Amino acid sequence: MSSTRSESNSTQCSYGHVTPGWEQVHSVFEQNLSDGLDVGASLCIYHQGKCVVELSGGWKDGETRKEPYTLDTLQLVFSTSKGILAAAIALCVERNWLDYNAPVAKYWPEFAANEKENITIGEILAHRAGLSFVDEKLTIDDAFNWSRMTSLLAAQKPHWEPGTAHSYHAHTVGYLGGELIRRVDPHHRTYGQFVRDELDSEFYVGIPDATIEARISPLIRKVVNTTNVRPSDPTYNKGLSCSDAFPLGQPKMIYNEIACHQAELPAVNGITKARSLARIYALLLGDVNENGKIRKGLISEKTLCEATENVTPVGESDLYCSNMPTSFAKGGFQLFGECFPIFSDGAFGFTGYGGSCAFAYPSYQLSYGFACNYLDPSHLHVDVRNLRVIQAIENILRNK
Repeated sequence: MSSTRSESNSTQCSYGHVTPGWEQVHSVFEQNLSDGLDVGASLCIYHQGKCVVELSGGWKDGETRKEPYTLDTLQLVFSTSKGILAAAIALCVERNWLDYNAPVAKYWPEFAANEKENITIGEILAHRAGLSFVDEKLTIDDAFNWSRMTSLLAAQKPHWEPGTAHSYHAHTVGYLGGELIRRVDPHHRTYGQFVRDELDSEFYVGIPDATIEARISPLIRKVVNTTNVRPSDPTYNKGLSCSDAFPLGQPKMIYNEIACHQAELPAVNGITKARSLARIYALLLGDVNENGKIRKGLISEKTLCEATENVTPVGESDLYCSNMPTSFAKGGFQLFGECFPIFSDGAFGFTGYGGSCAFAYPSYQLSYGFACNYLDPSHLHVDVRNLRVIQAIENILRNK
């Protein structure tokens, strides 16, 4: 494996290593930086259980551009966090702590209120539970209050008959899934602690101290016209805004604030780096070789098959946003293929607002993680930065 450090016009630097044969990925990563598609980013790819690409480049501080974006830089990755929630739930299923087909109320009795006694874990994770928002208008302090949010969701009446349709549970799936994990974990750890202990020590939901906070790269939002991108249905927007706790279109970037980093928002505020994302997905596929040390895979093939089973009927659109093509698995992963092709059917993962992305492609034993500070809100799903890299990966795999 070769190490790399390159500079372009003395303004952009990239760091990391690339296994021989994967150089095209490095070239595309640097091209994205030089084209201005990225300000600071990290990228990692695992293939057949080994890390073959790990790169970082650009600037951690997008305003002054004095501090480089290194392999140690952390990034908030928005809904890419949901894929890690799905991985955490899959681990609980593997350990027989949870069952996708079991009612949520089996593990969380209070959840049965308002005729929710038959809603299954799989329906929640596949965004079919009718709980994409709560009726009460919320504040940011409400969203940061775990017990308040879980109590509100336990009491909430579904907005449609569970199981009959889907609509994106943008924030609520995090509280619901995280609370299930907390209840069945023998140590009753918070979601953030569970993930750091069981999945990856560098995936944070709830920043524990100032040392970790100092490694986070502030988000920069690209100014674009989102008229044709942002859903206009007010009901859908209640879900996206967490019942107005995170008002849409506001100029202030709440997700850069320390209070937001310290809160536990499993669906939206995972803070990590590309290597952690790619490694977690690699561990879903099997064992991982980390510099000669073997780390056992997280789940069995049986659990993986169930976690990635498509439960979204062909052609079914989001109930409140018909122009949002989404396909969800029973275990909570986005399924890439029918809705927006990445390679071909079989890839699963999750994308995040503005560009972050992580997925696994079982047919090639490949996993992918990308984190960035330059948010491009003009794409609903996978943006051009990732598509360029994915095309390079396809070219490499075809020639192997």
